Amino acid sequence: MAASDGQSPSRLVNDRVYVAVGSDVQESKSTLFWALQNFRGHFRILHVHQPPEDDHDSEHFSLSLDRSYGYGTRTPQELARQNMDKIPDEYIRICNQAGVPAEKRYIEMRDIGKGIVQLIEEQAIEKLIMGAAADRCYFEGMPQLESTKAIYVKQEADPSCYIWFICKGHLIHYRAGDLSNSDVDFFPSSLSANSAAESGSQNSGNSRGSSALSRSSSSEVEDVRPLVSIEGGWRINHESESSSGPSFKPSDELSCEPPMPFCATEGTNDELYKQLDRAMAEAAKAKREAFEEWNCRQEAEKKAIDAIRRVIALQEELKRRKGLEESLAKEKEAFEMTKNQLDELKMLLDNALKVNEELLTNQESEPLTANQRDFLSEFSFSEITEAINSFDPSLKIEEGEYGSTYKGFLFNIPVTIKLLSQGSSSQYHQEVQTASKLRHPNLVNLIGVCTEAWTLIYEYLPSGSLEDRLCCTGNAVPLSWQTRLHICMEICAAVIFLHYHGGIAHGHLKAGNILLDTNFRSKLIKSGLSCEPTAGERTFASDVYSFGLIILQLLTGKSTLNLIETVTESFVLENLKGILDPTAGQWPFEQARVLAHMALRCCDINPSNQPDLKSEVWPVLEQMQILGEGSSSNWSDPEEPSQPPPYFICPISQEIMQDPQVAADGFTYEAEAIRDWFTSDHDTSPMTNLQLPNLGLVPNQTLRSAIQDWLQDHGTLNSMSCSQ
Repeated sequence: MAASDGQSPSRLVNDRVYVAVGSDVQESKSTLFWALQNFRGHFRILHVHQPPEDDHDSEHFSLSLDRSYGYGTRTPQELARQNMDKIPDEYIRICNQAGVPAEKRYIEMRDIGKGIVQLIEEQAIEKLIMGAAADRCYFEGMPQLESTKAIYVKQEADPSCYIWFICKGHLIHYRAGDLSNSDVDFFPSSLSANSAAESGSQNSGNSRGSSALSRSSSSEVEDVRPLVSIEGGWRINHESESSSGPSFKPSDELSCEPPMPFCATEGTNDELYKQLDRAMAEAAKAKREAFEEWNCRQEAEKKAIDAIRRVIALQEELKRRKGLEESLAKEKEAFEMTKNQLDELKMLLDNALKVNEELLTNQESEPLTANQRDFLSEFSFSEITEAINSFDPSLKIEEGEYGSTYKGFLFNIPVTIKLLSQGSSSQYHQEVQTASKLRHPNLVNLIGVCTEAWTLIYEYLPSGSLEDRLCCTGNAVPLSWQTRLHICMEICAAVIFLHYHGGIAHGHLKAGNILLDTNFRSKLIKSGLSCEPTAGERTFASDVYSFGLIILQLLTGKSTLNLIETVTESFVLENLKGILDPTAGQWPFEQARVLAHMALRCCDINPSNQPDLKSEVWPVLEQMQILGEGSSSNWSDPEEPSQPPPYFICPISQEIMQDPQVAADGFTYEAEAIRDWFTSDHDTSPMTNLQLPNLGLVPNQTLRSAIQDWLQDHGTLNSMSCSQ
């Protein structure tokens, strides 16, 4: 922006440009840059210094004496004034770098706005550039002045002064001057600055009291004014020139006009000066002594306070230590009592362990009883080692809490061998005792023991657990709904046997503890059972609850997580068909609904609301079994009833087996078909294609009997016999 853009008048007498700046050079230099870009001529840097807030009357007196009589006492105000002289120098340096001559004018006053107005009057300023607001307050399209001092200067400055208000390098407001109301002597442009100065000097010499100097001559003649009091502040009218400015230099002598009543008069003599000097020296000495005494008192008070704090801290520490000693005494007493109790308990434990050891020694020395020998076979440790191929890791099934479980072969018959760890003799004797009393077709049977190594030999069920079959682990073939119904009946029968004939509860009834043989006959693991009577009915109730969950899993094929809520919701929404497991085939809906409702009753958390397994659940399952084997009219969506169960079919010949034989892979085959397989140079399993450990066969009499019954019920036995 050029100077003409700010409507600078052509009638201005001189080329001096005054720029008002603050103490923060970073904040005010944008205003100075704007002036340097838009104006040419001699620059004057204006600065208003704000004195510290204290008792300025006494400071006026002290400063006046110092300036008038040369005393060396320095006040904070005077030290601030010395620093004040350095602030405009930074702005002078900026002007010098721009090649523009510059001088400084400053004043000391409490109110910056009033100070600027006073400088306008004293310096006869006609062109002034000052800030409109702080740079951080600028925004695009800023409509008016934000600073209170800028507003004050705009309103109170002499009307003849042209003022440009700048914010962050942008012209915010321009106030035009009015030279028609001022006593300005306009000089031809050809006159030099010296002739103007002479004219000003003549005007000043002609009349001092009649009228004030004209504003033009006052601007041209730079008076060196002393330090004087202005409205409770001080104005210092020092002039300093930059190296590139005019050659005019102010006088070295500064006069001081102290305020009344302490002004020097012509009648003051040297004696009065000496008395004042002595008084000032004594006052300074008294002040120093008072200050030193005050410092001593402060130090003494500080030490006293520190001592009091240390005493209080020591008292608190003593109190804390006393409390700790009392607590320690109580803890020591309690420790002694606990120690005595532990000694008594240790003595009782030692006695109990001694008695238990004696009992175990007696049990170990005793061979199997006659009743146990009727059900269990006794094997040597060498036979066990040979059965598991010297602890072959590939034969290990699992590593449990009480020992390791292996798959082995005793006399070419697959078995499950459980080697109990050291210290598990009680578990060994408990399972042997239980096996001799609890034998049921749907309980996994203990078939032998090895007393030399605390080893238990169980029958081996190759089809894995019910949980694995429901999850189709290893791409296993899903169970049909008929097979699932048989499993419900078999597990119910096993639990009824435990409750009513053994007087014990299983306690761990779940799908993972139900094993399946080759023909999907289910058997419940009885490991961990005890022949001791069950304490309370809650354990029986937990078995009923778990049996209900197993029924729901067989119906839906889902895990037990939120299963009860899912089935309950299906009854509410009448969407039971939507949650039945489709891999089981077409469930008879009415029987499935009855079965699901009964399972939810079993899952009631209140034992009194649960159905009795023997009198309520078993009759329902038995009736469903009868209906399943009856005519197709009893089923809503029956499968073809003439079709035999899949486990009646030989995997090789795909015909109903007449002489089922169990091979070493655990699967059942027709005897003639599996023998033909072996004679044709096959030593692998027809089902898994894995190497068979041996080519031995074991008759499956149970399956043979079931096939014979089925053939007789369906009237096909005679026809098959005639065809043979």
